[in-house]
Amino acid sequence: MRSLLLKVSILMLLLLPAPATAAETPPGSPSATVERLNAALLEVMQQAEALGFAGRYAELEPTLTEIFDFPAMARITLGSQWSRLSDAQQAAFTQAFADYSVGVFADRFDGFGGERFEVLGEEEARRGAVLVRNQIVKSDGEAVEINYLTQPQDDGSWRIVDTILGGTASELAARRGEYSSIMRKLGVEALIQTLKDKTAGFAND
Repeated sequence: MRSLLLKVSILMLLLLPAPATAAETPPGSPSATVERLNAALLEVMQQAEALGFAGRYAELEPTLTEIFDFPAMARITLGSQWSRLSDAQQAAFTQAFADYSVGVFADRFDGFGGERFEVLGEEEARRGAVLVRNQIVKSDGEAVEINYLTQPQDDGSWRIVDTILGGTASELAARRGEYSSIMRKLGVEALIQTLKDKTAGFAND
């Protein structure tokens, strides 16, 4: 009887699902979102010269549109001035903001020299957001922090709402300061045109 019980116990253990390892990233998690971004960036970096800016932009645009919450980011950058815009102005600014944001990545990741990306972990932030600690490691071993602030979505996914360069420099905060100044001096139409001009300028660099 004891032998039979032992065999049954062993069989039950074998039928149990294997525990997740520490290296596995849960699907739909903040880290999974950043890993998807890293994979897209690495792919265009490895083909950067053949693709050119336009090709890198075209490759990145669908993925970045899904991964980044550009509408939320656009609202945050304008702060209280957002509510003063018409629906048409809000839509136009959001599109210009998204186009420019994709252009920044297509311009910034324009070559490959053996780099790799590493997701280092997650940290809870305010209002339910999660900071994903991430870095790009150069071929000589030098690591540069590129962290991402993510927020949960209604469907259970996570989207990026800010890029933190060097571990401390918020790109969203920098843009907010710049855009607020242009809005106060020249208005939203001038700001939209500025973003369009900057996006077009990437292709000419």
